[in-house]
Formats: sequence, structure tokens, C-alpha cells
Amino acid sequence: MEKFIISVGDLSSISIYTDIEKVSKKLSETNQIKKTIPVTIKKCGNANTIEEQNNYILILNNDKKYVEINKDLNIANILVKPEELFFPDITYLTIGMLANDLQSKGYYFIQSSVVKYDDEHSVMIVGDPGSGKTTMAFSLMKEYGFKLIANDNVLVSLTDNGLETYRGTKPMQMRYGVIKDTFPEILPYVNELEDDKKSNWDKKVFIDNYLHMIGSQYADNSIITDIFNITVNANGITYIKEREDIDKLLFLHEQLTKQIRSNRYALVSLDTPLPSFENEKFLQERYDMARKIQDKTNVYDARGTAKVLTKRIGNKYGY
Repeated sequence: MEKFIISVGDLSSISIYTDIEKVSKKLSETNQIKKTIPVTIKKCGNANTIEEQNNYILILNNDKKYVEINKDLNIANILVKPEELFFPDITYLTIGMLANDLQSKGYYFIQSSVVKYDDEHSVMIVGDPGSGKTTMAFSLMKEYGFKLIANDNVLVSLTDNGLETYRGTKPMQMRYGVIKDTFPEILPYVNELEDDKKSNWDKKVFIDNYLHMIGSQYADNSIITDIFNITVNANGITYIKEREDIDKLLFLHEQLTKQIRSNRYALVSLDTPLPSFENEKFLQERYDMARKIQDKTNVYDARGTAKVLTKRIGNKYGY
């Protein structure tokens, strides 16, 4: 079997052992997991035994379908037929297990896009899938020169200065339908799509070649000053409204919790929900963290067209 190490800097790591070629191939492809988790991936070669006592995933080829997850030791043992394996299951499981380890150190993943607007500060854009997070991040980068910190997940911690970003996902995917309708200038820089049954609005393509071509910049560390919970519409009234304190607190607590509770995810290959990695001893710490962030960070609900929202948010920071 082969061994890989998935690391979040020097803060946390998960080892993956597998004898399934499909898993090894996907882990070796740069964007397959890095588009979702801000990690580095090290291929360690063949391994005859598991070296760790905790923090590992074992995925083996077997006719029987089986999963065992030990949250205390942070280990997962999976048996599955290669043809039945849905690789995103491994990504979601890895997120939960990394989040499990990181929460003990005061670090949390928040699913969001984050763009940096000056030497120290950034804004976070959150919303449901398809709400327009990537569209807004891309627009602010292109029109106002913001730097990309994260397009999917960002790792944050609480410091004396506020909510600080540590690192985030850099590969940027955009729905093909959005590119064709809103940003046709990107089309020459993306790979042509295979003719399949998916609509253009279900297909996503990487636009990194275009970002590099226009000189987009990237960053990792910043202090988040403002969080925008957005919904981008094709037309209609555009507004940005600050949340009241109690709503800010509950919203912040929810964002810090999502990847740990794993409510959105299931191991489809194994027909089982992904268990929560909640740990009661960290509940109060996380709530206290949300309370402190509330005092240092503005939280807004933002609705409207991408063009108008981009202008209002971009102009807010003096550009």
C-alpha cells in the first residue's frame, strides 16, 4: 500500500494509507483535494505497516463495504470496492478529521471565500452553495486588486487583533454557465468541457490560468474586518445590512462549527452519514471565541447583483 501525508502547515496532519490505485492517483493530482482543503500533500511511497497510533485513514480494496471511525484517536478504517468509491468522501472525511485535531489547538475551518484588501486586512464572503461566493471574490480581485486568500475553506484562529487567517484554498473553480454569461473573456483560458449530461450550471472549471494571466495576487495571513453573507441575484434590489449583535454571535458560532459537525456530508460510497467530530470540552471555548470575534468583526447580509455588490464592497475600502 502507499502512504500520503495531508498537512495543514505545521499545525496538523493526517496520514492516508491505501492499496487502491484510484485513491493514489487522485491524491497525486494537485487540485483534486487542494481545491477544497488548504493543505500540502506529500507522497511517501510504499508502506508495509501503519506507523501512527492516531490521525490516519486506512482505505483498502475489499469486496465487503465497511467503515469504522474512532473520533478519540482520530482514525478511520475503510473497506470498499474501487469502482464503488466516491473520492469526495475521502476529502470530506479528511476535512472532518483535520478539524477534529485543529479544534484542540484553537484553529477552525470556515467554508468561505476570503480576499485581502490592504497589507493586513481582508473580507470574508460566506453563503450557501451557488450563492455567488466565487463570483464576488473573483470580481473584487479583478476590479479592485484584492488578493486571494481562500476560495473554498480558510483556516482561522482568534488573536488579540481579531479573527486571523492562517491559510486558505487557492485553486479557483467557477461554474461554466457563469463564465459564459458573465465573464466570457475567461473562456479562452479554460479547458474545453466534455460533452456530458451535466448542464453548464452544474459544471465547474478551474480559472487559475486566467488569474495568472491578469496578474492576480495571493496571500495567506490577514485580519478579517468584515464578513458578508451573500446571495447574488441576476437582478433586483441590492442592499448590505449589518446584523444585530445576537444574530452576529449565533452566525459566527455556526460558521466555526460547520466543518466539525459535518452535518452537510455523508460517505456516499459506504451509505453512511459522516459522524460529527464535535467534542464537548471545546464547546465553551468555541462559543467564547465567537463572542470575542463579534466585538471585533462586522457581519453583514448582502443581496443583489454581483456588479453592484462588487462596487459597494470595493468602494468601502477606499479603492
